[in-house]
Amino acid sequence: MDLYRIKKYCSDVSSVRMAYNIKLIDSGEMFFNTLFDIISNAKKSVLIEFYEIADDKIGEELKKLLIKKVKEKVTVRVIYDSIGSRLSSKKFFEELQTNGVRVIEYNPIKMFGSVRRWFRRDHRKIIVADFEKALTGGFNLSLDFAPYSMGGNNWKDFGVYFEGESVYDISLIFRETWVGAGGDFFEITLPEVKGDIPVSIAWEFGIRNIHSVRRNYKYAMDNAKNFIYITNAYFLPDGLIYRCLKRAVIRGVDVKIILPFKTDHPYVRIASLSIIRHLIKHGIKVYEWQKEVLHAKTAVIDGVWTSIGSHNLDHISLHYNLELNLNIYDETIGFKMKEIFENDLKNSCEMTLDYINSLPVSTKIMSQFIYILRDFL
Repeated sequence: MDLYRIKKYCSDVSSVRMAYNIKLIDSGEMFFNTLFDIISNAKKSVLIEFYEIADDKIGEELKKLLIKKVKEKVTVRVIYDSIGSRLSSKKFFEELQTNGVRVIEYNPIKMFGSVRRWFRRDHRKIIVADFEKALTGGFNLSLDFAPYSMGGNNWKDFGVYFEGESVYDISLIFRETWVGAGGDFFEITLPEVKGDIPVSIAWEFGIRNIHSVRRNYKYAMDNAKNFIYITNAYFLPDGLIYRCLKRAVIRGVDVKIILPFKTDHPYVRIASLSIIRHLIKHGIKVYEWQKEVLHAKTAVIDGVWTSIGSHNLDHISLHYNLELNLNIYDETIGFKMKEIFENDLKNSCEMTLDYINSLPVSTKIMSQFIYILRDFL
């Protein structure tokens, strides 16, 4: 794709890098098979940064593999979030450290620490092998995201595998977090092959970040001509995103959003009913995924701009969490994402004003009350 076309959807073309061998990961089976394959074939280094690393069947398999790689002289660094992995035993991570895996707990919980620090979480999902191969998206490392065939709960999520020079950027972001949390500094090598597909990394570490996911979303949505298709697990957008979507509909853009019906945070769904009512009134079509818990965070605009990652369109992701999305500027991938979205609509029910109006009065009151507290959800 030429630079002129990319500029229409990318707010900062200097952030564009090249990638190749991009693979869309649309199932838990594909995600975990890819993850274990990447680690198994690593020769020098493995970087792992995940919000949740569970000490369940998936975690135990991962632990054994990481210890095996250390014995093969591969340097393994792991960052896990203190809140996200709160149900995992300390012994699980201690066994990793005892066997040579370098482990950092991000922002450990302190009972009498700053309340703001409690909200500051590492919500990213990153695997990097040898600074050449990377995997990111919305999947966590737990049985919730594993398919039924692996004994999991088969939550619906999305990820992306890629190689090329863009892996260098994601490695730099990991190193910044690693060193900032007290880890050792390490050198990063540039991949030998750059790639042929333009991409950019968007990440959150505070509202003033010029590379933020929200800024990328806004710019691409403001320049949308044909369609905006969003799938998001915890949808509580701020006024800026809300206005972008309304303006897009006025321009004649087809705007569709898929949200979860089943969710691990039902209060977010209830709160979102307040904003969904207004979205529907302005011509935005909203659907609820009817099958397993939906946890994905993806968007495709005009078949040109695709975003896949960990960022929820909510206050917490914007102001507090460390997040990371890969933006892809490629029509082949874009229209594949459009096809996946349209197939997902077949297992989704459209929300209507009649449906929302028919909800019990208690639900409507609760929705408005919880929405007022959306900054803390």
